Amino acid sequence: MRHPATTLYVIAEQLGLAAQASWKDVLITGVATLDDAKEGDLSFLANRKYARQASQTEASVILTDHHSKIDHPKAIVIRVDQPYMALAKHLSQIESTFKTPQRSNNSVIVPKTAQIHASVILLEGVCIEEGVVIGAHSKIGPGAKILEGSIIGEHVIIDAGAVIGAEGFGWIPDEKGQFHRVPQLGNVILHNHVYVGANTTIDRAALGSTTIGEGTKIDNLCMIGHNVVIGKHTVIAAQSGVAGSTTIGDNCMIAGQVGIAGHLKIGNQVKILAQSGVMSDVIDNRTIFGTPSLDSRHFLKSFATFKKQGE
Repeated sequence: MRHPATTLYVIAEQLGLAAQASWKDVLITGVATLDDAKEGDLSFLANRKYARQASQTEASVILTDHHSKIDHPKAIVIRVDQPYMALAKHLSQIESTFKTPQRSNNSVIVPKTAQIHASVILLEGVCIEEGVVIGAHSKIGPGAKILEGSIIGEHVIIDAGAVIGAEGFGWIPDEKGQFHRVPQLGNVILHNHVYVGANTTIDRAALGSTTIGEGTKIDNLCMIGHNVVIGKHTVIAAQSGVAGSTTIGDNCMIAGQVGIAGHLKIGNQVKILAQSGVMSDVIDNRTIFGTPSLDSRHFLKSFATFKKQGE
């Protein structure tokens, strides 16, 4: 990505690094991956899998961590605690300086009963229903739907096509096996700094609230069922689903295509590896894997035994 020229000295100061005087003469005109970088670009190495690309890159500057052994004949190698975080800060600086600010689309109809802060950005095709509340500096992406009674905090980003507050999946069979709808009369609450990815759905509660805690990030194409409660600063990757009335703690990491059954309790700082099927409660600080999910080390040992059976 190209951007107006600046110096490595200025970038270092913006990142809180100890800038060297010689960096005032190092001109940076873009940011790129190791493979795509050219002279004048800043790049980064945050994963050792890409060490070979780092040694061959044409980038002028490489951000990496203190443990990296990379040496480059031409590039300036800068070691930081978290290279990916440093890159994120640099990209944020570029975005805030050079990107045209987005403004609300005037065609979005906001009901009189909705409370939308003046700083909120509503993009084309957004649907806002009765009783919705959206806090300051939030952004609702194209085609997203914020349905009746949903409460959205400050600095929340809801990406394109997401649906917040759709009816929860509540059906009960009678003695003949026919299903009857259970009215879903609750709402959804998204606390401050939540991110909801494109085409993700978060259903409203039957009673009470489906709640997403402060700072939690949910990727594209996820499904959060009615009455789910997710804690603070948890991340959920794409195509994962959480069935109704499950509680997930703080600082959890849930990888892609994970399925979590209903009415479970997932503790704090739990890691659930990709494509796991969670069918029972999980205590704090566990890493689990597989279907049905097990402690990850137990699962891998069991899988190794299983593989040997076929040899």
